[in-house]
Amino acid sequence: MKVGIFTDQYYPNISGVVTSIKMLYEGLVNLGHEVFIFTSFDEKTVDQPNELTSANVINLPGRSYPFKNLKDYKYNFRYKHFAKIVLPYELDIIHVHTEFNIAKIARIVCKKLHIPMVHTFHTLYEDYLGYVSPFMDKHFHNIFLSTLAKIFIRPVSRASTIEIVPTKKVLSLVERYYMKGDIRVIPTGIQLERFNKSNVTEQEKENLRQSLNISKDTFVFAYIGRTSGEKNIELIMRAYSKLESKENSVLLVVGGGPELDDLRAYAKELNLEDKIIFTGFIEWIKIPAYYQIADIFVNASHSETQGLTYIEALASSLPVLVQKDECIEEVVQDYYNGIYFDGEEELTQKMEEIQKAPKTLQRIKGNTEKSVEKYSKEQYAKNIESIYLDAIVIYNRDKELNKQSR
Repeated sequence: MKVGIFTDQYYPNISGVVTSIKMLYEGLVNLGHEVFIFTSFDEKTVDQPNELTSANVINLPGRSYPFKNLKDYKYNFRYKHFAKIVLPYELDIIHVHTEFNIAKIARIVCKKLHIPMVHTFHTLYEDYLGYVSPFMDKHFHNIFLSTLAKIFIRPVSRASTIEIVPTKKVLSLVERYYMKGDIRVIPTGIQLERFNKSNVTEQEKENLRQSLNISKDTFVFAYIGRTSGEKNIELIMRAYSKLESKENSVLLVVGGGPELDDLRAYAKELNLEDKIIFTGFIEWIKIPAYYQIADIFVNASHSETQGLTYIEALASSLPVLVQKDECIEEVVQDYYNGIYFDGEEELTQKMEEIQKAPKTLQRIKGNTEKSVEKYSKEQYAKNIESIYLDAIVIYNRDKELNKQSR
């Protein structure tokens, strides 16, 4: 098959959506399919990650949104122009990972080529409305959500033959976004072996610790991911600031994003500039080493649809300390491969507890890798391939029925 993946998020941004797309691309190529990624990025970034220089990554350039927290995303209104660029690729199926500008182009191409579209729903939009309008989010949240859903999500939903969600919880929520019809739960996969602890030598870990000025006997709490408001990193920082035993620990924040400067300023407010270490943007290929120098992964986000960084951490033999959320119940089991907390006060309590219980941490560590074996990129690609084949059959059947009913 010739598969077109359409997305607003791709490199150099690092996020769960980007990881999902990269894993799907690699898995489908390994299965023998020809795959093209259509996205929008700043041409100035092409000399950074090799992923952008691939002939199979096609840039449909746009402009950045005029919102601080959406500056990494692009928009354009030249839908028909870009559709003409896509048409010569003669795709057999389109897989959309967005509900915005790039999705509009995908819908036009599907109609022109008479091919089916599959849509993966990645984002719980309640947590992102404030990025567009804090006032509307605060005073008219439900109306605002409903309006945006009608404008963006419903058209993509109606145009899709099959829709995909990553967890059962998201499946139970999607009707509020006007998604109906054939909706299937497919957990996203990752390249598990890439995060195996054997890939990072002791010397590499020591070099990285030295570069960050972290001694070997220092306990490392690590957040790894996008530094943006919905990730609730300030809560982690506040919880950490209340620890009685901060002397022998650090909080390592790995990743770039729109809130990075604000978080650095907040660390100064807390008088913790020497205890909270910010790395800024780190290339994806270097990320596994950061998991290996941590003692526990910490995340306080309420906006996860699956928690891919949680799976990366577990594949790295790293226990997780995470905000309790129904979305990740299939990934994290309390005191088996990780620990749940609920709110800032309990996070401080659990941070204190885990530093004083090395045997408990070691026991949990022993369960991490085997707990995520089902999330391999190979299985993910096979699951999606099956969805594509179903979508083509359903689309052609419905097209034939429509002809007969005329």
